[in-house]
Amino acid sequence: MKNNKLKAVEGNKNSNNSEKKERLQKVIANAGFCSRRKAELLITAGQVKVNDQVITALGSKVSLTDIIKINNKILQFNNYLYLVFYKPVNCLTTLKDPKNRPTIMPYFSKIKTRIYPVGRLDFDTSGLLLMTNDGDFSNQILHPKYKINKVYQVTCQGLLTKIQIQQLTAGVKIEENIVTAPAKITIIGVNQKQAVTIINLTIHQGYKNQVKKMLLAVGSKVLELKRIAIGNLTLKDLKPGDYRFLTTEEKSSLLNLTKK
Repeated sequence: MKNNKLKAVEGNKNSNNSEKKERLQKVIANAGFCSRRKAELLITAGQVKVNDQVITALGSKVSLTDIIKINNKILQFNNYLYLVFYKPVNCLTTLKDPKNRPTIMPYFSKIKTRIYPVGRLDFDTSGLLLMTNDGDFSNQILHPKYKINKVYQVTCQGLLTKIQIQQLTAGVKIEENIVTAPAKITIIGVNQKQAVTIINLTIHQGYKNQVKKMLLAVGSKVLELKRIAIGNLTLKDLKPGDYRFLTTEEKSSLLNLTKK
């Protein structure tokens, strides 16, 4: 009996060899069907076909002319979506929570295409969050080598001294082997009575709880945290829970930052 399970897509011998090919799991994820990890599970379980041949190898590559089926249903490619979202506090930046805690997803109930967050904001952190179904876009924005600036408005415990500001500006040790890159600090306000300082902190890295750890490293503490900008994007005209679609110019401007 002829075995129709292939370990890799060899492609049509008559096809153009210069045609761009991508890993199968990446194509499935970029189509908005599921996450890349879920796509890998579908492939290894034998639930994915390319040109009516079952594919089980994760190294398989496909082109845009190939017909992909998942459980015998043709994969439909969605138009890519790019959103700016003003995340409120007290919700998780995740699609689903096993503990049934509130997530960001109910805010997108009117959007029928599967979208996901570009990076994360903590449960108690508000502010600008990008949402998309374009995996390549997400990877470019998140990759540390591109050094896209992110601005956080931070309400800090105590009246920050010049030395503390200098330490934050120069970079501080937040973990055993991690020293943050130089940051930009702008003092927004000081409340002598409540003993708090409000600053805008500009960084390009994205370590887990980085801003909170930076303030702890200089003897302060984050009382309130909001991301107010990513690159050229801001929260202008948005209220917590609101979102809007990126303009073509805004998307291009963001991607241009990855080329510098």
